[in-house]
Order: sequence, then C-alpha cells, then structure tokens
Amino acid sequence: MTPDAPSHHVLAPTHPVYLIAGIVLLLQGFSIFAPMAVLGGAIQWPDSLDYPPAKMLPLLLEQLGAVRLGYGLYLGYSLLFLATGVLTVRLAARPGPLSILGLIAIGAAAVSTLARAVGIIRWLTGSTALAEAYSAPGLSPDARIAIEAMQAAINAWGGAIGEALGVAVFAAIWAISVSVLILRDRQLPAWAGWAGLVAGVLVALPGLELFGIAPPVSIVLSTTGIQLWFMALGLLFLWRALRRGA
Repeated sequence: MTPDAPSHHVLAPTHPVYLIAGIVLLLQGFSIFAPMAVLGGAIQWPDSLDYPPAKMLPLLLEQLGAVRLGYGLYLGYSLLFLATGVLTVRLAARPGPLSILGLIAIGAAAVSTLARAVGIIRWLTGSTALAEAYSAPGLSPDARIAIEAMQAAINAWGGAIGEALGVAVFAAIWAISVSVLILRDRQLPAWAGWAGLVAGVLVALPGLELFGIAPPVSIVLSTTGIQLWFMALGLLFLWRALRRGA
C-alpha cells in the first residue's frame, strides 16, 4: 500500500467474512421453511394465529410435540436474525466505524430479535399451560370462559410484540436502513439496495394492525419478499467470497 492510499482499504471485508455472511444469509432465507412445514401441518399455521381460544387450545394440546418442535425451530430462526442483521450492516457500510444509520440498523435488528423471541415464547409457555388447564376434567363453564379470555389476551399481546413489532416494524426499520446504506456507501450493488427497500416496505405492512388497519397482504406474503432478499444477498456474499478466495 502506498503512503497516500486510503487507510480504510486495510479494513475491507475479507474472504472469511463474506463466506460466513453468505452462509448465514442463506440459512436465514431457507430456515423459515422448517417451522412453517411443522406448524402448518400440525396446527394450520399461520391461520391458527387467528383461531378462537375454544378451537386453538384443544388443537394446541393435541399437537403439543409438533408445536414445541415447530416453535423451537422458529425461535432459532428468529435469534439468527441478529447475526444476519449485524453481518449485513457491516458489509453494506464503508469499512471503519459505523455511521448513525448503521447503528440504527443494528439496534433495530436487536429489538426485532428480542420482540420475535417474546412473541414465540407465548406458545411454548403461557398458551401451553392454558391448554393443559383447559383440558382438565370437570372444568366449570365459568372457568372455561376465564381460560379462553386469558388465551385471547396472551395471543393478542404476544402477537402485537412478535408479529407486529418484531417481524414487521423493527425488521422493516432494519431492512430500509440497510438498503439506504447500500445505496449511499456503494459497497454492494445498487440492485441490492432497491430490492431491500421493496422488501422493507412489504414486511412493514402487517404492522398496520397496531393502528387497527387491516394489512393489504398476509404476513406470509410480506415475509416472502424479505426471505428472497436474504437469499439474494447470501448468494452475492458467497460469490464475493469465491472471488476473494480465488
């Protein structure tokens, strides 16, 4: 390196960084299909998110093993999002200290991960306990009504945190922030930034439920866009890893 060469070249992403990022992004993109397959077959997820408690609680208890497996896989997928978020920000931004926009993106990824985890845990703890109580022999009608009310409250609360805030709002803030970074810092192709903006808008739409507005698309459709973006970025990072390795 010549004396007047920009010092940030020393900090440019290396082959292992792109390789790890590519693997993580592809894993993030494809791993959603595992919980979808398990929960879809067992409890008709995601339609079951809107089932009334009188229908959901017996179904939950009947498919308890599959529910624990499916939501356990979903929890792993959701926790992986933090690594996805940080790696993508680091490769989208210029080498060196992160800007305010980069820090906002990482913060949004962290909050999204936490919110998703809280939303998922409702199905592994509170709702399963209520399902077991609901099946108790000799349960009075008043007790059934009380359990149904508690399940409806837990589902509404957990859904607002997990699906509306975690999957929609804060994931959208992360995606849009990263996309602006891509377009501004030009460390990645412009198509990745424009595609990310579209994915960010799509994934934000289910968050309209927080304001009493029915989203124009389902959560599955809105999530599909960002999953495809993860896969495209993963392939891009692997391609750059191969080029640097060669």
